[in-house]
Amino acid sequence: MKPLVRLPAIFVLIVFACYASSHAQSQTASSQPLNAAVSDYGTTFIFSPPPICPKCLETETGFESVSAGRLLPMVVTVAPFKTVTDFSVLVNILDSESTGNDRTTQFGNRFDFVLRQQVVAKGNFALVMAPRGAVFTRGVDGGRAGLTAAPQVGKGNNLLAANFTWTGGIGTSDGNPRSDYQGFFDYFRTLDQRGTAFFLGFAHEISGGEQTAGTEEGLVIPFRNGQVELESAQLNLNVNPVWQFQTRVIVNWGKVFARR
Repeated sequence: MKPLVRLPAIFVLIVFACYASSHAQSQTASSQPLNAAVSDYGTTFIFSPPPICPKCLETETGFESVSAGRLLPMVVTVAPFKTVTDFSVLVNILDSESTGNDRTTQFGNRFDFVLRQQVVAKGNFALVMAPRGAVFTRGVDGGRAGLTAAPQVGKGNNLLAANFTWTGGIGTSDGNPRSDYQGFFDYFRTLDQRGTAFFLGFAHEISGGEQTAGTEEGLVIPFRNGQVELESAQLNLNVNPVWQFQTRVIVNWGKVFARR
Protein backbone atom coordinates (compact mmCIF):
# COMPACT_ATOMS: atom_id res chain seq x y z
CA MET A 1 0.00 0.00 0.00
CA LYS A 2 3.01 2.37 0.05
CA PRO A 3 2.32 3.69 -3.50
CA LEU A 4 -1.03 5.03 -2.30
CA VAL A 5 0.79 7.16 0.23
CA ARG A 6 3.25 8.54 -2.33
CA LEU A 7 0.67 9.69 -4.90
CA PRO A 8 -1.09 12.37 -2.82
CA ALA A 9 2.31 13.85 -1.88
CA ILE A 10 3.30 14.08 -5.55
CA PHE A 11 -0.03 15.61 -6.44
CA VAL A 12 0.20 18.23 -3.65
CA LEU A 13 3.65 19.31 -4.87
CA ILE A 14 2.38 19.67 -8.45
CA VAL A 15 -0.66 21.67 -7.29
CA PHE A 16 1.51 24.00 -5.22
CA ALA A 17 3.90 24.64 -8.11
CA CYS A 18 1.12 25.42 -10.57
CA TYR A 19 -0.70 27.68 -8.12
CA ALA A 20 2.46 29.60 -7.36
CA SER A 21 3.25 30.08 -11.04
CA SER A 22 -0.25 31.37 -11.78
CA HIS A 23 0.47 34.60 -9.89
CA ALA A 24 3.32 35.43 -12.26
CA GLN A 25 1.14 35.21 -15.38
CA SER A 26 -0.95 37.96 -16.94
CA GLN A 27 -4.49 36.81 -17.71
CA THR A 28 -5.68 38.07 -21.10
CA ALA A 29 -8.75 35.91 -21.75
CA SER A 30 -12.20 36.32 -20.25
CA SER A 31 -13.60 33.62 -18.01
CA GLN A 32 -15.46 30.70 -19.51
CA PRO A 33 -19.21 31.26 -20.00
CA LEU A 34 -21.39 29.33 -17.59
CA ASN A 35 -22.98 27.37 -20.45
CA ALA A 36 -19.87 26.98 -22.61
CA ALA A 37 -20.19 24.62 -25.56
CA VAL A 38 -17.34 22.36 -24.43
CA SER A 39 -17.84 19.95 -21.56
CA ASP A 40 -15.45 20.15 -18.62
CA TYR A 41 -15.32 16.40 -18.11
CA GLY A 42 -18.66 15.21 -19.44
CA THR A 43 -19.52 12.96 -22.32
CA THR A 44 -16.86 14.09 -24.79
CA PHE A 45 -13.44 12.49 -25.22
CA ILE A 46 -11.70 15.72 -24.25
CA PHE A 47 -12.12 17.89 -21.19
CA SER A 48 -12.54 21.61 -21.77
CA PRO A 49 -9.21 23.47 -21.87
CA PRO A 50 -10.43 26.69 -20.17
CA PRO A 51 -11.02 26.33 -16.40
CA ILE A 52 -14.40 27.35 -15.02
CA CYS A 53 -15.02 30.94 -13.87
CA PRO A 54 -12.99 32.11 -10.82
CA LYS A 55 -14.67 31.56 -7.42
CA CYS A 56 -17.21 29.19 -9.02
CA LEU A 57 -18.42 25.64 -8.31
CA GLU A 58 -19.50 23.17 -10.98
CA THR A 59 -20.95 19.66 -10.80
CA GLU A 60 -21.47 16.91 -13.36
CA THR A 61 -23.70 13.86 -12.97
CA GLY A 62 -24.88 11.36 -15.51
CA PHE A 63 -25.25 7.81 -16.78
CA GLU A 64 -22.87 5.75 -18.90
CA SER A 65 -23.31 2.39 -20.58
CA VAL A 66 -20.30 0.64 -22.07
CA SER A 67 -20.39 -3.04 -22.99
CA ALA A 68 -21.90 -4.81 -19.93
CA GLY A 69 -21.02 -1.94 -17.56
CA ARG A 70 -23.43 0.63 -16.16
CA LEU A 71 -21.86 3.67 -14.47
CA LEU A 72 -23.05 6.79 -12.63
CA PRO A 73 -20.16 9.28 -12.95
CA MET A 74 -19.78 12.31 -10.68
CA VAL A 75 -17.40 15.28 -11.04
CA VAL A 76 -16.96 18.23 -8.68
CA THR A 77 -14.91 21.21 -9.91
CA VAL A 78 -13.97 24.21 -7.79
CA ALA A 79 -12.13 27.43 -8.72
CA PRO A 80 -11.44 29.05 -5.33
CA PHE A 81 -8.89 31.62 -6.59
CA LYS A 82 -9.08 34.72 -8.78
CA THR A 83 -6.66 33.12 -11.25
CA VAL A 84 -7.62 30.96 -14.25
CA THR A 85 -7.18 27.75 -12.26
CA ASP A 86 -9.52 25.03 -11.04
CA PHE A 87 -9.43 21.66 -9.24
CA SER A 88 -11.57 18.61 -10.04
CA VAL A 89 -12.32 15.26 -8.42
CA LEU A 90 -13.83 12.49 -10.57
CA VAL A 91 -15.37 9.22 -9.36
CA ASN A 92 -18.10 6.76 -10.34
CA ILE A 93 -20.78 6.93 -7.66
CA LEU A 94 -22.02 3.53 -8.85
CA ASP A 95 -20.21 0.94 -10.96
CA SER A 96 -22.33 -2.00 -12.08
CA GLU A 97 -20.57 -4.80 -13.97
CA SER A 98 -22.05 -8.02 -15.36
CA THR A 99 -20.10 -11.28 -15.44
CA GLY A 100 -22.11 -14.09 -16.95
CA ASN A 101 -25.44 -14.25 -15.11
CA ASP A 102 -24.18 -12.22 -12.14
CA ARG A 103 -24.13 -8.44 -11.79
CA THR A 104 -22.10 -6.64 -9.16
CA THR A 105 -22.96 -3.04 -8.23
CA GLN A 106 -20.70 -1.01 -5.97
CA PHE A 107 -18.99 2.33 -5.48
CA GLY A 108 -16.26 3.05 -8.04
CA ASN A 109 -12.72 1.99 -7.22
CA ARG A 110 -10.87 5.01 -8.62
CA PHE A 111 -10.57 8.71 -7.72
CA ASP A 112 -9.03 11.04 -10.31
CA PHE A 113 -7.67 14.47 -9.39
CA VAL A 114 -7.01 17.15 -12.02
CA LEU A 115 -5.67 20.70 -11.75
CA ARG A 116 -6.20 22.93 -14.79
CA GLN A 117 -4.01 26.00 -15.21
CA GLN A 118 -4.40 28.23 -18.25
CA VAL A 119 -0.91 29.17 -19.45
CA VAL A 120 -1.67 30.82 -22.81
CA ALA A 121 -4.69 32.83 -23.94
CA LYS A 122 -4.21 34.84 -27.12
CA GLY A 123 -7.00 35.70 -29.52
CA ASN A 124 -9.01 32.56 -30.26
CA PHE A 125 -6.27 30.25 -28.98
CA ALA A 126 -5.94 28.88 -25.43
CA LEU A 127 -3.57 26.35 -23.88
CA VAL A 128 -4.03 24.64 -20.52
CA MET A 129 -1.59 22.43 -18.64
CA ALA A 130 -3.22 19.98 -16.25
CA PRO A 131 -1.23 17.89 -13.74
CA ARG A 132 -3.29 14.88 -12.70
CA GLY A 133 -3.23 11.83 -10.49
CA ALA A 134 -5.38 8.82 -9.63
CA VAL A 135 -5.81 6.64 -6.55
CA PHE A 136 -7.29 3.13 -6.67
CA THR A 137 -9.26 2.13 -3.58
CA ARG A 138 -9.66 -1.62 -4.28
CA GLY A 139 -8.93 -4.33 -6.81
CA VAL A 140 -5.92 -2.55 -8.36
CA ASP A 141 -2.62 -1.81 -6.65
CA GLY A 142 -0.90 1.58 -6.73
CA GLY A 143 -1.95 4.80 -8.41
CA ARG A 144 -1.11 7.06 -11.36
CA ALA A 145 0.41 10.50 -11.93
CA GLY A 146 0.89 12.49 -15.12
CA LEU A 147 0.11 15.58 -17.17
CA THR A 148 -2.35 16.76 -19.84
CA ALA A 149 -1.65 19.46 -22.44
CA ALA A 150 -4.94 20.86 -23.75
CA PRO A 151 -4.95 23.34 -26.67
CA GLN A 152 -8.12 24.90 -28.10
CA VAL A 153 -8.79 27.19 -31.07
CA GLY A 154 -12.09 28.64 -32.23
CA LYS A 155 -13.39 30.69 -35.14
CA GLY A 156 -17.00 31.73 -35.51
CA ASN A 157 -19.27 28.77 -34.76
CA ASN A 158 -16.41 26.27 -35.04
CA LEU A 159 -14.18 24.99 -32.26
CA LEU A 160 -11.30 22.50 -32.23
CA ALA A 161 -9.98 21.16 -28.92
CA ALA A 162 -7.53 18.42 -28.02
CA ASN A 163 -6.09 16.66 -24.96
CA PHE A 164 -2.67 14.99 -24.96
CA THR A 165 -2.22 12.99 -21.77
CA TRP A 166 0.59 10.88 -20.40
CA THR A 167 0.39 9.10 -17.05
CA GLY A 168 2.74 6.69 -15.34
CA GLY A 169 1.86 3.94 -12.92
CA ILE A 170 2.99 4.08 -9.29
CA GLY A 171 3.04 0.51 -8.04
CA THR A 172 2.22 -1.04 -11.40
CA SER A 173 0.07 -4.14 -11.84
CA ASP A 174 -2.09 -5.83 -14.50
CA GLY A 175 -4.76 -3.16 -14.07
CA ASN A 176 -2.28 -0.29 -13.66
CA PRO A 177 0.17 -0.18 -16.61
CA ARG A 178 3.58 1.43 -16.34
CA SER A 179 2.83 3.97 -19.09
CA ASP A 180 -0.36 5.25 -20.73
CA TYR A 181 -0.71 7.83 -23.52
CA GLN A 182 -4.00 9.27 -24.79
CA GLY A 183 -4.59 11.67 -27.68
CA PHE A 184 -8.14 13.05 -27.94
CA PHE A 185 -9.48 15.42 -30.62
CA ASP A 186 -12.96 16.99 -30.81
CA TYR A 187 -14.66 19.33 -33.27
CA PHE A 188 -17.66 21.39 -32.09
CA ARG A 189 -20.14 23.26 -34.28
CA THR A 190 -22.54 25.69 -32.62
CA LEU A 191 -25.99 25.59 -34.19
CA ASP A 192 -27.84 28.55 -32.63
CA GLN A 193 -27.47 31.56 -30.32
CA ARG A 194 -28.40 29.52 -27.25
CA GLY A 195 -25.26 27.41 -27.68
CA THR A 196 -26.78 24.17 -28.97
CA ALA A 197 -23.94 22.27 -30.62
CA PHE A 198 -22.95 18.92 -32.08
CA PHE A 199 -19.51 17.38 -31.79
CA LEU A 200 -17.36 14.73 -33.45
CA GLY A 201 -14.29 13.18 -31.86
CA PHE A 202 -11.36 10.83 -32.34
CA ALA A 203 -9.37 8.97 -29.68
CA HIS A 204 -5.96 7.26 -29.81
CA GLU A 205 -4.50 5.42 -26.83
CA ILE A 206 -1.29 3.50 -26.20
CA SER A 207 -1.49 1.54 -22.95
CA GLY A 208 0.72 -1.35 -21.90
CA GLY A 209 2.15 -1.54 -25.41
CA GLU A 210 -1.29 -1.91 -27.07
CA GLN A 211 -2.77 0.77 -29.35
CA THR A 212 -6.49 1.42 -29.67
CA ALA A 213 -8.61 3.95 -31.57
CA GLY A 214 -12.15 5.24 -31.19
CA THR A 215 -14.67 7.74 -32.57
CA GLU A 216 -17.61 9.61 -31.09
CA GLU A 217 -20.51 11.89 -31.96
CA GLY A 218 -22.86 13.83 -29.71
CA LEU A 219 -25.12 16.79 -28.96
CA VAL A 220 -24.88 19.63 -26.43
CA ILE A 221 -28.19 21.18 -25.24
CA PRO A 222 -27.63 24.27 -23.05
CA PHE A 223 -29.88 25.65 -20.31
CA ARG A 224 -29.42 28.43 -17.79
CA ASN A 225 -26.00 27.96 -16.14
CA GLY A 226 -25.52 24.48 -17.53
CA GLN A 227 -26.02 21.96 -20.28
CA VAL A 228 -27.14 18.43 -21.09
CA GLU A 229 -24.85 16.28 -23.23
CA LEU A 230 -25.67 13.15 -25.21
CA GLU A 231 -22.95 10.97 -26.74
CA SER A 232 -22.40 7.69 -28.53
CA ALA A 233 -18.87 6.35 -29.04
CA GLN A 234 -17.25 3.47 -30.84
CA LEU A 235 -14.22 2.31 -28.83
CA ASN A 236 -11.37 -0.14 -29.49
CA LEU A 237 -12.22 -0.14 -33.19
CA ASN A 238 -8.94 -1.75 -34.24
CA VAL A 239 -9.00 -4.49 -31.57
CA ASN A 240 -12.43 -5.46 -30.25
CA PRO A 241 -15.13 -2.83 -30.96
CA VAL A 242 -17.18 -1.68 -27.97
CA TRP A 243 -20.10 0.75 -28.05
CA GLN A 244 -20.53 3.40 -25.38
CA PHE A 245 -23.52 5.63 -24.63
CA GLN A 246 -23.56 8.56 -22.23
CA THR A 247 -25.77 11.34 -20.98
CA ARG A 248 -24.51 13.98 -18.61
CA VAL A 249 -25.94 17.06 -16.83
CA ILE A 250 -23.46 19.86 -16.06
CA VAL A 251 -24.41 22.73 -13.75
CA ASN A 252 -22.34 25.78 -12.84
CA TRP A 253 -23.54 27.03 -9.45
CA GLY A 254 -21.89 30.44 -9.82
CA LYS A 255 -19.51 32.31 -7.54
CA VAL A 256 -20.09 30.39 -4.33
CA PHE A 257 -16.56 31.26 -3.08
CA ALA A 258 -17.01 35.01 -3.43
CA ARG A 259 -17.24 37.10 -0.26
CA ARG A 260 -20.78 38.15 0.60
